[in-house]
Amino acid sequence: MKKLLCLALLVSAGSIYSGSISANNKPTDNKSGNNSKDIYKKTWIDFNKNGIKDVYEDPSAPIEARIADLLSQMTLEEKTCQMATLYGSGRVLKDAWPTTGWSTEIWKDGIGNIDEQANGLGKFGSEISYPYANSVKNRHTIQRWFVEQTRLGIPVDFTNEGIRGLCHDRATMFPAQCGQGATWNKKLIGEIAKVTADEAKALGYIPIFILLFWI
Repeated sequence: MKKLLCLALLVSAGSIYSGSISANNKPTDNKSGNNSKDIYKKTWIDFNKNGIKDVYEDPSAPIEARIADLLSQMTLEEKTCQMATLYGSGRVLKDAWPTTGWSTEIWKDGIGNIDEQANGLGKFGSEISYPYANSVKNRHTIQRWFVEQTRLGIPVDFTNEGIRGLCHDRATMFPAQCGQGATWNKKLIGEIAKVTADEAKALGYIPIFILLFWI
């Protein structure tokens, strides 16, 4: 769990902060009734909306201290949710965008990761996967909901599959992994992995699941 929380704090929060106030994606009100932009400070985010810079919200504090502080504030339900995956694109997560009903769903306490969200392969198809800006905007909007509407504001990881290219309807597809292995070409496999990683990074999927062993 510590590794998951560390990744959420270091990676996801940074992307949220950089796009926190957008003319096309105005902040919604948080549970306290204050405008959500009030939690976005100059150098930190007031994730738990208490008006103070807690240790876990302080980017200059040691990572271990930030994690310890966050864990000390988490309920059993919040810790449990950080160990769960929510499958997106119309599967377990039925809505394409945040709704008021999310406040009563299990992920009201946060969630560890959402897998394959806005990748064009669920029931919403290319509606929210392309143009690429739609895919990115969708995940940013959902990310803001988790930061602004959950008690501790823990960012969610957006994961994806990458066993033969990024799992996105407009990404570069490669031969199945058994076909790749049959080439015995390590350099080629490395180039495939780099393309997959570059496309995943560009769209904001971190991490991706790519390593398989065929025995």
